[in-house]
Amino acid sequence: MSSPVETRRKLRVFLRAWRYNEGNESQDGMWRWMKRFSVEVDGQAVRIYEQPSADGQTVVFLHGVGSTGKVWAYQMRGLKACGRMLAVEVPGFSGVGELPETIRELSDLAPFVLRVLDAAGVRDAVWVGNSLGGRIALEAALCAPQRVRGLVLVGSAGVRLPGVEVPRLADLPQEEMDRRLFCQPELFHALQTEQSREATSQARALYDRLAAVTRTMDLRERLSEVQAPTLVIWGRHDGVIPLPIGEKVASGIAGAELLVLDRSAHVPQIEQPERVLDAILRFLGKFGEQAE
Repeated sequence: MSSPVETRRKLRVFLRAWRYNEGNESQDGMWRWMKRFSVEVDGQAVRIYEQPSADGQTVVFLHGVGSTGKVWAYQMRGLKACGRMLAVEVPGFSGVGELPETIRELSDLAPFVLRVLDAAGVRDAVWVGNSLGGRIALEAALCAPQRVRGLVLVGSAGVRLPGVEVPRLADLPQEEMDRRLFCQPELFHALQTEQSREATSQARALYDRLAAVTRTMDLRERLSEVQAPTLVIWGRHDGVIPLPIGEKVASGIAGAELLVLDRSAHVPQIEQPERVLDAILRFLGKFGEQAE
């Protein structure tokens, strides 16, 4: 059991990461260093948060269902010396914009994000994705390997295992969903707004609708085709996509590294922001070593 001092420390870290997530970029403070712009793809404006840089790696961050690009803000700021950081908000899944008509199943999302990156002037990048964002990154590595220099999969969707339950998101009551998402759901619950809950509920229903018509929900048999260096990060207590799936993802990709985080569930970049940042920093450092 954590001491009162340790509990307060974890609370400060959690709240700091969440404030990055919910920060208002129009005000002075944590978002003043971030550029925001939009590109139009398939008739839909797509919002992108950017930390510009002419040097170093280009890193693309993708969020999960009902989340936003801001969920990666803590890591993006910590990585700003490494290169150009971009967080793409997927219309229909982020509370912003409508799902483009070109997206009829989940497997259409990776080609869509590739078109977004074309419009943003990104040729290749390291892709970092959580949950649905992880599935998008994984499918991008399969359909356009020349565009994916590296993969960081955090509680990634896209793989199923017999006997391991992956719940239908729209079927779960909100309190149950919070418990599956976070080890400290009471903190998450207190910090959400009614507007964010409604947007999340709509995004979960949309995900389930697309999943029902997706021809290939399970990418397990294709993991061996991934050529990009891969880091897999998983919360030990993930109740949305359980750890055995993360272990399968890591074992199925040649040379992949698995990092399991204690006291973390489905969104470790919020619950363990410093650990996730440190892991991505080390991963990006390997690219510099290879270039020497």
